[in-house]
Amino acid sequence: MLLSPADGRKFYRDGSHPIKSTFGCFPGFLQTNVTIVPSDQAENFRLFCLNNPGPCPLIFQSKPGQVSAPTLAENSDIRTDLPAFQEFVDGVPLSESVTELLHHPWDNFVSFYLGCSFSFDSKLVSCGIELDCAKKGNVPMFNTNIPCIPSGPFNCNMVVSMRPIPTDLVEKVVELCVNMDFAHGAPIHIGYPEDIGISYSKPGVLKSDFGGEGEVPPGTVPCFWACGITGNIALRSAKLPLSFNHYPGHMFVSDVLSEDVPKMIQSAVYPKPKVICSDTLKPRYVSLAENVLSQLTDIESVITVDPGQRGLQHLLIPGEFTKVCLDLSTRAKTVGILLGFPIFDTEPVEENDGVAGAIYLARALNALDVEVYFIVDEGANRLTDCLSKCKSKGFVHQNNPFIQVGANTEGLADISEGKFTHLIAIERPSPAADGKYYTMRARDISHSVGSMAEIFRQAEQDPNITTIGIGDGGNELGMGKVRESVKSNIPNGQTIAADVTSDYLISCGVSNWGGQAVAAGLYALQACPVHSRYRRRAIGVHKPPPLDDLLLNPERDLELHQWLTELGFRDGCSGKNELSVDGLDYHEVHAKVLRDLIKVVDV
Repeated sequence: MLLSPADGRKFYRDGSHPIKSTFGCFPGFLQTNVTIVPSDQAENFRLFCLNNPGPCPLIFQSKPGQVSAPTLAENSDIRTDLPAFQEFVDGVPLSESVTELLHHPWDNFVSFYLGCSFSFDSKLVSCGIELDCAKKGNVPMFNTNIPCIPSGPFNCNMVVSMRPIPTDLVEKVVELCVNMDFAHGAPIHIGYPEDIGISYSKPGVLKSDFGGEGEVPPGTVPCFWACGITGNIALRSAKLPLSFNHYPGHMFVSDVLSEDVPKMIQSAVYPKPKVICSDTLKPRYVSLAENVLSQLTDIESVITVDPGQRGLQHLLIPGEFTKVCLDLSTRAKTVGILLGFPIFDTEPVEENDGVAGAIYLARALNALDVEVYFIVDEGANRLTDCLSKCKSKGFVHQNNPFIQVGANTEGLADISEGKFTHLIAIERPSPAADGKYYTMRARDISHSVGSMAEIFRQAEQDPNITTIGIGDGGNELGMGKVRESVKSNIPNGQTIAADVTSDYLISCGVSNWGGQAVAAGLYALQACPVHSRYRRRAIGVHKPPPLDDLLLNPERDLELHQWLTELGFRDGCSGKNELSVDGLDYHEVHAKVLRDLIKVVDV
């Protein structure tokens, strides 16, 4: 027979009920984590909760000495109405658990009732999602490498709970949970556990720190939710003289139905979510709003027109652009941008395509607090001078340092030491199968090209570095991913086809457009509340950046291209120093592409 929450609390109070963990009990009703601190630390803990709403969604805060929670339950007494508590002295638990706290003077304590994922487990089950942990009585929980925002003495990393979800149901689970921020909401990480500091103890089993065993059966994806045990770890870190917490898995059960909680407290309402597998090898999944996924598709459409009639359609990999944006948004920490296509005999030897695109990439990544390095050929003096002045000109947000690579692989040590999470090559020549470098017209330029290709080849052997190629012709770094198509469909393809591949490839009408498109895509993702929460791991609050923090407005874009022309950069097709790129007039073609990108994302 199912107990009512009131009956359950009575049994816990009397110590007469055999059930301990509340997992799977009282379906449909709000359950909460409980943290109890001295009143002189109540404000610090309240701020800790507000700054870390994913693991610590604050439902109710008592007054000093108050034992009841009148908005949550009638006739409740927090000192007795949980199956089990933990007592902490100087941050150290006194024993495994205690069943009541009546012997402690209470006038100086404040109780915090924090949302719990047990509240949505019954919703998942009622919607046909089988939860293996429901049979075991608790979920596995893990310490992570995700830092919470500290407040006063409360300073710790997040704890997460894990539920293995069948691959084809992951998106449905996210949709069911997305508007339940009061109960930890949607998962804050999906897939590859190592990204958040969790490892396997043996194949198919994650090493848990609390609760049950972390089994991940074949055909399922480990989905991780922010967990209220974070409050327990915060208490340990604070080392307060005396404090209390619910014992893991043993919650306060309220009289409030979970579906009624949004009427009681302010709770975010999110658009319909989608879940994309951005990396099939690891595997990694990322959530975003359905409308933003459509925006990313529209951005890709803008840049995949083929004004030069090169056969671009044969170089496209569907969905690759979206995966690049998602991976950069969620994982980029330090990015190296490889650029410079040297085709001229006098300075600057590099054509103008790729230079503006690299600057756009750096601007957008700077706005996301990603560390950026420009990687250029040794002796590329005009290019280096240009990039060094971008900050003073306001085209990027930071002074991004350089790595110069010579003909004999000087500079490669900086890459091989694990400095980078991502390497992006934009309009950078790749050697062909014969080891030589060619223009689109099959002119050999090997004498002008440094050994940057070796950087990509080294990175391909390092599972911790993700490589991204951006190109428009088939002879650029990364285009080895579509080598056979280049050979078959691109003029001079048998000669010029790139031999160096990449993890991801963005093929576009002009390489500069690829840099602009990534900036637009990253903006769309930062403005998306679903993705923002996932990227932040539900830490802090959603703060969409201004569009021009990532994407220059048309006036500033014109200034950038005029400046590059003043510095002497020339059109790689016409050879002329004018406002054109790849033989296409700036005003007639390139300015329109930027306006179209802005139109897609500025909604």
